[in-house]
Amino acid sequence: MGDGLILSAKFRGVHWTLAGIVGLLVITAVSIVPFTLTILHLRLSDARVIDMAGRQRMLLERHMKELLLAAEGVDSPYQRTREVLRERVGVLIHGGSTEARIDQRESFVLPPAPTEEIRDSLLLQQRLLEALAVKADRFLRTPRPSAEYRAVRDDVLKDNAVLLEVSNDAVTGLTDHSESRVHALIRWELVVMLLVVALASLRTWRFLHAEHALQRSQAIAMQALQQSDAVKSSLLSSVSHELRTPLTAIKAMVFNLQEDPGAQPAHVRKEFLNSIDEEIDYLNRLVGNLLDMSRIEAGTLKPNREWHLMDELVEGAIRRVGQRLEHRALQIELSPDLPPIYVDGVEIQQVLVNLLDNALKFSPEDSAIGLGAAVVGEAVEVDVTNEGEGIPSGELERIFDRFYRVSSGRAPATPGTGLGLAICKGFVEAHDGRIVARSIAGGETTISFRLPLMKTVPIPEQDVTHV
Repeated sequence: MGDGLILSAKFRGVHWTLAGIVGLLVITAVSIVPFTLTILHLRLSDARVIDMAGRQRMLLERHMKELLLAAEGVDSPYQRTREVLRERVGVLIHGGSTEARIDQRESFVLPPAPTEEIRDSLLLQQRLLEALAVKADRFLRTPRPSAEYRAVRDDVLKDNAVLLEVSNDAVTGLTDHSESRVHALIRWELVVMLLVVALASLRTWRFLHAEHALQRSQAIAMQALQQSDAVKSSLLSSVSHELRTPLTAIKAMVFNLQEDPGAQPAHVRKEFLNSIDEEIDYLNRLVGNLLDMSRIEAGTLKPNREWHLMDELVEGAIRRVGQRLEHRALQIELSPDLPPIYVDGVEIQQVLVNLLDNALKFSPEDSAIGLGAAVVGEAVEVDVTNEGEGIPSGELERIFDRFYRVSSGRAPATPGTGLGLAICKGFVEAHDGRIVARSIAGGETTISFRLPLMKTVPIPEQDVTHV
């Protein structure tokens, strides 16, 4: 009887303890909701503004193409495109309603420029646009062919290039502003979560020490989970390791910055922040590779093809690789007769980024990286070359398999999940291309991919409607 009362009291204590833990978890969830909704709202609002600013560059390129066509006597809607450019830059500066696309009536309201710096950049874009319109009209009135015609045309192209750079600066400013706002909200969300989790952890600790039976049950469950983790796929094993390393570094640097802000010299703080930024970029690339791999595995990869210049794709890839190439010699050899290629620019640029990243990982720090492109038959062939240990001949085909890592005697092992080259293969083959590797033991390793050239040039009649 007494034992029954003791057990009853014990289970009542367990019941109320569990109720308290559940209550704290509910409070945690409720406290996160406002922050999450705010972040989502900011993301949506900022994404619209950034998207609209990005469309300005696309419209500027479209306007220049239409202007050149008009100069050749082809009927093109360059005036309509110019009016849309004027209207949208005005909305980006002062706020207001604008149409999402030229051919749609659906519209949404944008806020005014969020900072003076961004406003000044947009005002400069507006002034340059008006100046370009004046020169463009003069260009169309100039008889051709003549020396004056060529001079006016070159002047218009030069001004358009400057306008494109100013447009890019505006997009960069809007993106940085959006990221800073979201990061601030995320930091506050983490603080709230940590406070509530700390309270929940305290209650959990008291509960675990008061109830030995539940503690044993949890130990058994934990053991079962550990046994289950031992047979996880190579993806989980690789990803957990790759996530842990940058997160540990970020946490250590953030701790040093928070522990005593005044004790750290300015150059040390700057070095910490730069390192944190690099680690976050690495995590972003890792997540991007996982998402790309999931699209390939799901069979949903459908390239969004457009006309691109190879030198622009190469330039964008080098810019994305960024600081990792700063102290490395990069030898670029692009054939001058490279024609435009009809590809998904985002996917092919990601292929170049992955190949450059792979070359950096598996080559000495004082060696050069080679990147070349040329027309071979009816295809464009791109090569990325690096020096290093080389790849055994028996493994040349396997390096494009998911999660496959070339065995090496060097320590520590080169970081990575073994997905980069598999993603390259998926993207290239989605473009009806082919990717191969060539290597000399202890010498150069070259990874090449070919993209077939279009035999006929499609003329997308409704390109403007998708801007």
